Amino acid sequence: MTHLKLSLSENAISFAEDALSNAIVAEETPGRWKFAILGLVQAIELSLKELLSRQHPFLIYKDVDKPKNTVGIELATSRLRKIANIQLTSDESAALKTAVDIRNCVVHHQVDADIADMKLIFARLLGFLNDFHRKHFGEALQDQIDDELWRAGVKIQDYGVEFVRRAAERMKEDEINEDETIACPNCGWKALTPYEPKAETCYVCGHIESLTVCDRCQYIMLSGEEHEHSSKIYCWDCLCYITDDYWYEQSVGK
Repeated sequence: MTHLKLSLSENAISFAEDALSNAIVAEETPGRWKFAILGLVQAIELSLKELLSRQHPFLIYKDVDKPKNTVGIELATSRLRKIANIQLTSDESAALKTAVDIRNCVVHHQVDADIADMKLIFARLLGFLNDFHRKHFGEALQDQIDDELWRAGVKIQDYGVEFVRRAAERMKEDEINEDETIACPNCGWKALTPYEPKAETCYVCGHIESLTVCDRCQYIMLSGEEHEHSSKIYCWDCLCYITDDYWYEQSVGK
């Protein structure tokens, strides 16, 4: 082969296959987990760019007037929302935040993570990417990958799904509803709650994280994301309403 050319979509699938291959090897050689996760994050980014390019090919570039450097996950997501009106669910947004955070950590910092947590993250991102392709491209990721490779690699996803299933059962027993949870910053699964009996402890991976709750809308936030006003805690949207829109509406009689 003297020349290699892959479309955005083909390149995304190639990275996904490489991620699965690394995940399979990582079961025996744990050091490969970082490459498995990085490959999956890259597949996610390329998939977002593919969806963006279907709106217009130049939208994948940071500066459409100087088509050189392409967008990352966050900018691609923002453009899809603003230009194509493609709204991601809170669960999808949480998965993308996990992808960005884990890549930044692995690429720009030391790696210090439990193997079990890395497997959970891999499973979370693989499930997201598979559903993302089904939802936006009309064909699931698994339908575009070699069957044998998918069957071997999906065992890791099954590991994560089994943990989540068991966690969901415990949350049900504890009367914790889904809208009372947020995505855990450690494993990415939506299983962290500020409410007892397991307040601030992820039901899936056991990670402990300080949380706060907006006094107005009950929105759950990681500690540090909240805003204090008049001795109360607010999320950003509610703070804007309380300090700006609310008083404007009162002044004009709304």
